[in-house]
Amino acid sequence: MIRRLHRRFRRSDERGALLIIAIIIITVVALVTGALLTHSETSLRATVTLRDVARAAYAADGAAQVAINDLRTGYNVGSGEPNPWYYTNAVGTGCFGYDGTGGATTPKDTLILDNLIPKQSGETQSVMSAAVQCTPEDATGEQGSAVPINNANKPGNAILTLGTGGENGFAFKTNGSGAAFRVRGGVWSNSNIFRDNNGTLESTESIRAVTGCTPANAMVAPIVNCNASAAPDPNYPSDLDIAGTGIPALQTPPLSCPNGGTVTLSPGYYDDVNKLNALTDTNQDCFIHLQPGTYYFDFHSSSDPLYDFDITGNAGSEWRIGGRKTLVAGTLTSDTSVPGRCVNPIDDVNANGVQLIFGGDSRMVINANGQASAVEICGSYHASRPPIAIYGQKTGTAVPTTLSGGTALTTSGTPTVTPAGTDNTFTGATAAALQDPGNGVATWFRPSGGNPNVSRTITMNGFAPGTALPKGTVVTGAQLIVRHKAAQNNAGTASTITMTPTTPGSTALGAITLQRPGSLTTQTINLATDSSTTAQYASLQKQIHDNGYSGANFDFTASIARNLGNTATAELDAVRLELTYYVPQLRGQTTAAIPGNTVATVGGAPVIQALGNSTTLYIQGTSYVPLAKIDLSLNNIDESVFRFGVIARSLVVFETGSFSYPGAVIELPDNSPGFGFERTIVQLEVYLCPGVASGCTTSNGELTLEARVELHDDGGTPGPPHREVTVLSWSHKR
Repeated sequence: MIRRLHRRFRRSDERGALLIIAIIIITVVALVTGALLTHSETSLRATVTLRDVARAAYAADGAAQVAINDLRTGYNVGSGEPNPWYYTNAVGTGCFGYDGTGGATTPKDTLILDNLIPKQSGETQSVMSAAVQCTPEDATGEQGSAVPINNANKPGNAILTLGTGGENGFAFKTNGSGAAFRVRGGVWSNSNIFRDNNGTLESTESIRAVTGCTPANAMVAPIVNCNASAAPDPNYPSDLDIAGTGIPALQTPPLSCPNGGTVTLSPGYYDDVNKLNALTDTNQDCFIHLQPGTYYFDFHSSSDPLYDFDITGNAGSEWRIGGRKTLVAGTLTSDTSVPGRCVNPIDDVNANGVQLIFGGDSRMVINANGQASAVEICGSYHASRPPIAIYGQKTGTAVPTTLSGGTALTTSGTPTVTPAGTDNTFTGATAAALQDPGNGVATWFRPSGGNPNVSRTITMNGFAPGTALPKGTVVTGAQLIVRHKAAQNNAGTASTITMTPTTPGSTALGAITLQRPGSLTTQTINLATDSSTTAQYASLQKQIHDNGYSGANFDFTASIARNLGNTATAELDAVRLELTYYVPQLRGQTTAAIPGNTVATVGGAPVIQALGNSTTLYIQGTSYVPLAKIDLSLNNIDESVFRFGVIARSLVVFETGSFSYPGAVIELPDNSPGFGFERTIVQLEVYLCPGVASGCTTSNGELTLEARVELHDDGGTPGPPHREVTVLSWSHKR
């Protein structure tokens, strides 16, 4: 019985184990089956999703290709576009013509492609529409330039004033409550910005001031900060600094500009404001052309250490351009009106213009005085620095040179005596004897008898400085030192000495009458202060300034009037010339260079000033005068006045009542790769509207694709077969 029970219990245990195994198998099969069913559903959903993605991609690609083809062949639906018509980024046009019908003029920049992919019967996918937004890139096509422009060759701001107080950094005045002073680019003042009347200051980028804006609500820009930090001086070098050639050669302008005539000025150094004003400040209809190159202006007013009445007179340091004058600086174009009379560095990489450098207290004033006048100044294009047309010299102080004592000028050649003779003539007249006192004496002994009136002349040459003085040298002091003895009887005429500079173009100064000492005596003649030698001194100043100085001849003439029965002796021991002078030197617009310099004084005279209701001024390049002020009254202008920005200590601009120009008065050009007008670049954005049969817009659609496309019109002729299309980038967004 026990064995039967044991066998029974064993069979019962085996049946339980089988049940557990069976349950496990069933569970595994169920799990696998469920997983397979889930995977099948996921694959189905993925397949459907992929089909939707592909449909969207096809739709986006198709919409972009339609837009590109319209740009290539010209989109003309008869809504006012010319026929044929092709988009070239001209002002007032759209990528896809014009909206509306007939003579519509609203630019069309969005292409609507309703029902782009229609829904076919039996399909599960929905209809697909699209909207393509076209945005032209700045500085391409007709808004572009053949000139590469970047941050390396243009200033950081359209306006930068560097003064830190004592005057308004930037002050503007407009007529009319709705008037605006417009600037393309940033405005930055290291002190304040002040509105003097009505209107607003409008900048396309930013307005910044360190010590406030008055009133703040007159400042209109994407960024306005009237409590900003100071901006640094970019410290641009001048063309003279870059060339390393120093101050250019002195130039003398023509005497006058005939009515209806033309005169030409050459690059160089101009220091005589009288001569310039005689040319430009007369009421005559005259055209004045400044040829391409570098000009340095440094006029010497009565308070200047370099003052010379013969050069500056009472005119001071102000170069005036009066009415009925047209002054154009740079390479001339074929145009006959201003602006556009000279080649602009914004438009041409080969622009060869001018740089007008103002040093010391020099300044330029354009004042038509009721008669129309126009000034256009074009700078030169540079790939790595701004095309600076107006430059204010920052550094340099004139240092005088004095030749005296051991450096005084003496004879160095072989003196000659005339008339020659063996009895009645000078002996011992050698260069060594006449250079220094006490080193030998030239003696003329005349015995009694013969002609009672006789003269002998010793001609000495040399008197040359170690380096010849260039044209433009300003002499501020001259002394002649003569050690001599007159005839023993002290009778007859006194001895004389005459100086004749040997530099070409020079003439004799005129004889100077000497004293009649009875023994060897040193006589010092101060030509600048001695009332009897003012004419000789003025002549010496003028000749050295106009011709330079490389040496001179001196004629010492002794006369002996013999009384019967008496003898007489004349002697010459030494002749020396002492000079104090300034050679042409660059001088900064600072009070260190010129005490009381009005240009460099806060609140002082502006370096550039435009006055009068008939005055027009265009500066096609950068104006860089960091130590000086610019003051302009503007009217009758057709374009921006400053085309490449202005940097000054202070800037004051007044828009007169006749001012009507709607654009930016001061501007910076946009950065440009220099493609020229042949290349137009656009950005295309494709928005898809699934399930929308019509009325797809950029607002209700989803951005799906972005593309950058270049339209190249070979030779500037748009449309097939000249137009080539290049896709620069193509990016799906989903």
